[in-house]
Amino acid sequence: MRREDGFARRAGALLRAAANDLKRDDENAERELGLDRGTFAQYVDGTRALDWDLIRKAAEAWPLNERDLLPVREDSTLGVDVMREKDSRASSRVLSRAGEPYYEYRDTAMSRMASYRPEWIRMLRVVDDNKADNPLVQWNHGHLLYQFTYFLGPVNYYYRWDGVSHCVPMETGDSVWGLPFAPHSFTARTDDEPACILALTYGGALVGDAQRELAVLGRPTARALAVPVADGTRMPGALLRSFMDAGAVTTGELADRTGLSPQRTAELADSSDTPTRDELVLLARGLGVSVRDLLLPGTNTVDGVTVQHARTARTWDFPGVGTAAYEIVKLAGDPLHPHTSALQADVLLEDLDQAASLTTYQHQYLYVLGDVQVGIRWEFEGERFEETLKPGDSAYVRPQVPIAFAATDGGRPRVLLLRIAGAVTPEVRHAMGTMAAGGIDRYVAEDRLWYSKEGN
Repeated sequence: MRREDGFARRAGALLRAAANDLKRDDENAERELGLDRGTFAQYVDGTRALDWDLIRKAAEAWPLNERDLLPVREDSTLGVDVMREKDSRASSRVLSRAGEPYYEYRDTAMSRMASYRPEWIRMLRVVDDNKADNPLVQWNHGHLLYQFTYFLGPVNYYYRWDGVSHCVPMETGDSVWGLPFAPHSFTARTDDEPACILALTYGGALVGDAQRELAVLGRPTARALAVPVADGTRMPGALLRSFMDAGAVTTGELADRTGLSPQRTAELADSSDTPTRDELVLLARGLGVSVRDLLLPGTNTVDGVTVQHARTARTWDFPGVGTAAYEIVKLAGDPLHPHTSALQADVLLEDLDQAASLTTYQHQYLYVLGDVQVGIRWEFEGERFEETLKPGDSAYVRPQVPIAFAATDGGRPRVLLLRIAGAVTPEVRHAMGTMAAGGIDRYVAEDRLWYSKEGN
């Protein structure tokens, strides 16, 4: 049975936090928002639901966006939200390309709290070669979301980068990770067996507030703010320059702060050379930032994708000491997204009491592969839950919810696990770790005025 999601309470906490930030007590907030005396407290404690009229008034009277007062809806109130294969099948729809059926789509488990948009897709177009320029292939224009793809059956994967098209024949267990807006497509190599993919798209940090802010700032600003990753071997001058501009620091001033010569700081600022480890420490100290802020993320993508074939994937046992509970296979990923993990887990034990729990800070998607059902156990808010998941069932798992799997009906179940970061970035986690006592609880749900009217 689902629990109440506390939407009204969370909306009230956002209203209180906004008023506190703007230094409005209840009386001033009521005057500026045209509320009856005593009603602001009712909105804050959730006894009176925040309506669109009040949100509109607040956005007009205060320097807020309507979005600032809208909480996220909760749909996994028991920690795990399961979608059964029959419900996935019921969502089936066929999309045509060039007037003929091309894909069959089915929804799998999604959550409002995570940026997953995962689909099961069957290829309806069959080709008899592996040529990238096969005229039967219908390409898309690429899309914003990153895409992790897990292959089920004989599928041809097509992708295009800088105008060059590629085709890679895929088999069950192969996987791909791809960058946004790269055109791609999929076909079947035979109609004798199903050719399907799990297309697990997600937005990561690109969607949400960043996209909305850049939409206002405009395309020229967005292009100016983009920092190229290149091959990850050098810190681009654009990154160093951005911190120098932020602090109005000249190359001469940076030289004085770091002890480096003006010529050397200029070389580093225009990307003509790569800083040493010691220089990175000096630059970070001189600019008042962390060394991590000056480190350029790397990427292993080639022509916009990383391809991981099952036959060459790294495999290990978990937990790795004593009796292993799972055999883990590392699937496609990229250092550009260090907080995205794609794993395949073969379940080795038959008793949930002996199974090891898997816990992560990430939002987690799982899908039962193969033809063997699996038992799952998880803990949430002091309670323990158990379910049996059949092949084709999928689920969303909240961060920090421990889950365990067992082969409760024999066989060797196989589960796909895709884990992605949410809005709680490392910067947010570090900030919470430095808050004063009690600060985290108030940050999550502000429940009081920022000062006492009665005095200390």
